[in-house]
Formats: sequence, C-alpha cells, structure tokens
Amino acid sequence: MQKSLDAWCANLGYKDSTVNMLTLSRTLCISKDELSVFFDQYLKTTFRIWLGDIRFNAAKKMMLEFPDYSNDIISAECGFSARTYLYRIFKSKEGCTPTEWREENTRKTHNKRE
Repeated sequence: MQKSLDAWCANLGYKDSTVNMLTLSRTLCISKDELSVFFDQYLKTTFRIWLGDIRFNAAKKMMLEFPDYSNDIISAECGFSARTYLYRIFKSKEGCTPTEWREENTRKTHNKRE
C-alpha cells in the first residue's frame, strides 16, 4: 500500500483540494477501512494529518523553487482548500507564517550558493 500512496503523491494527487479518504481509497482500489487501518497501524497517523504533511512539504519546496509565487498560489497549487490552512499549518509546524519561513529559508539557500 505504501507504494500505491507514493505513486499517488508522485502523480500529485494531493493537489486535489477535495480529496478525502473515500476518494483516495477508490483511486487506490482498496476499501476505506483498509486504508484507515494502514494509516493507523503502519503510518501511526491519520489520513488528515498525513495529507496535511504532504501538502506542507510540497508548499515549502514550492516556496523555495518559485519565490515569486504568492501564498495564495502556493496554497492552491498544493491542494489547500483555503490559504488560512496554509498559515495555520506553518504556525503549528514552524512557529512562523509562510512569508516569514520563505524569507528566512530563501536567505539560507542564497547564502549557501555564495
């Protein structure tokens, strides 16, 4: 099942802001219950937290690769249904706003290149 989830992520399935456990289970051709058990027992997380982490990491990568993109564009491109969720997850995981994180990490990346 991990390979199926990895392939789904590689195909950018997380960009669909309407995806939920039922639609993902149908895409992967497994039952919703099987998928739920996999998240719970093997990944030790919930679908919602897992998906948020996937989108969060995609947003961070996109911010570094496309520094001119607005947070609105990045949140939409990474599958967040609202920009406020992007802000909430950054505050929770990084302790700062997406803009603050981007400025700090763009500086770090720029300094490494020099």
